[in-house]
Amino acid sequence: MIKKVVIAAAGEGTRMLHLTQGKPKHLINIKKRPFLAYLLDNLFLAGYRDLIFVVGYKEEMIDEFLRKYKPPLKSLKQKDYRIRQVSQYELLGPKSKIYGTACPLMCVKDIVGKSSFVYVVGDNLFSPKDLKEISINGKYNYVAGIYNKHPEKYGVLVVTPDGFLKEIVEKPKHYVGNLINTGLYKFTPEVFEKLSKIKKSPRGEYEITDLINLLAKEKKVKVKRIKDYWLDFGNPADVIKVSKFVKWIKKFSKIKNVFLPPFSPRGYEVVSARARDVVEKASEFISRGQIIVCPTDTVYGILGDATKEEVVKKVFKIKNRDLKKPFPIFVKDINMAKELALIDKNMEAFLEEIWPGKLTIVLKRKKRCGLPKILFGRKTTIALRIPDYKLVGEILKKVRKPLIGTSANISGKPSSTKFKEVVEQFQTQEIKPDLFIDAGNLPNSRPSTIVDFTKGIPKVIKREK
Repeated sequence: MIKKVVIAAAGEGTRMLHLTQGKPKHLINIKKRPFLAYLLDNLFLAGYRDLIFVVGYKEEMIDEFLRKYKPPLKSLKQKDYRIRQVSQYELLGPKSKIYGTACPLMCVKDIVGKSSFVYVVGDNLFSPKDLKEISINGKYNYVAGIYNKHPEKYGVLVVTPDGFLKEIVEKPKHYVGNLINTGLYKFTPEVFEKLSKIKKSPRGEYEITDLINLLAKEKKVKVKRIKDYWLDFGNPADVIKVSKFVKWIKKFSKIKNVFLPPFSPRGYEVVSARARDVVEKASEFISRGQIIVCPTDTVYGILGDATKEEVVKKVFKIKNRDLKKPFPIFVKDINMAKELALIDKNMEAFLEEIWPGKLTIVLKRKKRCGLPKILFGRKTTIALRIPDYKLVGEILKKVRKPLIGTSANISGKPSSTKFKEVVEQFQTQEIKPDLFIDAGNLPNSRPSTIVDFTKGIPKVIKREK
């Protein structure tokens, strides 16, 4: 395990207003203890033993706090750990001269040397488990992310299907994802090589995200998702939020595997099937390239834009499905089906009789159907269905695109008509659907029957899994 961690604690915390007039925000009291004490507790509980603080504003107060601080482990003797301080203002100059989230890295280059290290922003709180899990040896850098309903307020992590960071987009005006940056990183010494290559951002600061984006372009950054909790201590209202959290965590500390709402990262949204805006919301998610779980006329299903390769790849990952097993496609009408498959008049008449319904029909697909090749594997066929379910039909009409329509289960596990069972299947998955539409328990049913019409004589293959 990596033992060395750099804690950025040089900032004043102007968003805390009057609370930081006489002290750094890291020392604002929460339940009679400085906020920083809780972060240090968790760092020690996670196994870190070499702590390097980068200080600046009112640094003498942080020095006094650190001299009095005692780790939460009674068995840990003073010779077993090390806490050091580096003054950003002494090394780089005052805030008026140079400032930004990359500055702490400029200060620790010689101290860290050639070893990998963990970097954490000192006004954020993470669980010991998440702090430990970011300590990943190897050649890659890591950034920790968490799902957020309002990503436009944060730096958003754009992730490739194979788990690499593509880029961090700061406060995007248009949707690029829901996974936001939490200020927890694992760096290799390679990060120091990029320091000379970044310039001041439009707001006149040197940004750590610019360093990370340079590494991401070389495919050297992976994303680690927060599993327990993340609390940002940046505004006066956060004092109340963190105080409640400390009270709750003390209450539940002796109970294992307890998630503490509203701090635990659920990683998805839930909306009632009866909500007035459910069609609008589902359509927006799909149009943005997100994945939804939706009730159908058979079982709960996974829906996603079948025209986008990255969406198809994500559904394969969510279901942990063999790439050789293609997905069925939902279409809004027979005209859309004719754009994707070879359908003569006899077949069209037959489809008009059976659709909408619970039959998925396998047909010869058109060579230029506009869908990504990964959707079919090596097959020259396509499986189509118009489900007999009003909500799905309205979504199809709104989106105006063919949708992946596969049962909402992990491969090898059963499909379900019960909402709770569906959610539980994905609860511990690293990659989850983005939206779950809750219609409660559906009438007992099984996935649709698949019938192959590509070889003259219709053949029942099996039910979709």
